Amino acid sequence: MAAQKRLSPRKAANILGLGDAASISQIRTRYHALAREWHPDVSGYESDEAHNGMISLNEAYGVLIDYCLRYEIPFSDEEQVQREDSGYDSAWMDRFGCDPIWGDGKPRDNPR
Repeated sequence: MAAQKRLSPRKAANILGLGDAASISQIRTRYHALAREWHPDVSGYESDEAHNGMISLNEAYGVLIDYCLRYEIPFSDEEQVQREDSGYDSAWMDRFGCDPIWGDGKPRDNPR
């Protein structure tokens, strides 16, 4: 059996209905709300539909949390606000742009 391709962070965010710059707390809040809605014991959806919905929610949540922990995305909205005196790491900003999660998609200048 072939292995399934892992979701991209962008697709995972779309499944959870999140914007491009969501904090970990926003991801968790949205996941818990949708999990409650899609849970087979609570939802009015057919059993298979609810099961498949929960599988996609769990996969999307796992992808986003792993991504956030790997790239040190802020936990809360307050941590996302950059202080005026903090400046920024130009190499990081050149690679990822103004968007803390998705970046501008520019390829690396040198390989890893």
